[in-house]
Amino acid sequence: MGFDLQITPTARRQVKEAVVFYKQKASAKIAKNFLKDYEKALQIIKLNPYFQIYYKNFRGLPLKKFPFVLIFSVDEKARLITINAVFHSSQNPEKYP
Repeated sequence: MGFDLQITPTARRQVKEAVVFYKQKASAKIAKNFLKDYEKALQIIKLNPYFQIYYKNFRGLPLKKFPFVLIFSVDEKARLITINAVFHSSQNPEKYP
């Protein structure tokens, strides 16, 4: 049995900002590819959320083709994964959520 997925407003905003950035600085195709990579990572996490622990109970999964890390927590009892942030890995580490 898989996990349910919940995405916080902060994570949704960060994805939207990335899409806008890629559309403006690169192309609509690159923005679509970012979304595909993001969606693929979400599917992987739903099947098996036990990735590297970054801090306390927060885990992370880097996207395959883009410099972003999905930061998430896992509630095993409720079978719920919460995506807390979509962090650009080239940013200042002090900004880590």
